[in-house]
Formats: sequence, C-alpha cells, structure tokens
Amino acid sequence: MIPALFAVSIYWDLPVLLVIVSFVYAATRHDRWDRILSEAFGWGVRIAMFLVGIGLTLYLLSTYL
Repeated sequence: MIPALFAVSIYWDLPVLLVIVSFVYAATRHDRWDRILSEAFGWGVRIAMFLVGIGLTLYLLSTYL
C-alpha cells in the first residue's frame, strides 16, 4: 500500500515552481541581485497567499455546499 504522503506527489512540485516563477519574474524587472531576491521573496509570498486563498475557498465550498 502506498502511503498517503507519496500518493499526492504532484504537490511536491508546487514550492519549486513557486520559487522559479518568482525568480524569473523578478529577474526580468531588475538587474541587481539584492533587488531580485527581495522582489522574488515578495512575489513568492503573494503567490503563496493567493494559492492558499483559492485552496481555502475551494475547501469551504466543498465542505458546506
């Protein structure tokens, strides 16, 4: 039997994609590494909060409807 943690292995890629997208977006706007890192961190937090909000909304809709 496969443990539940490994059954949803597609979600292990989400943090990697979040970091890559944040860095690429920040690097297209800035040239200096300090600005790239701070912008990437900010965008990473924004994207993560957006995804958490969508997940929470979907969870609440599936639970109460």
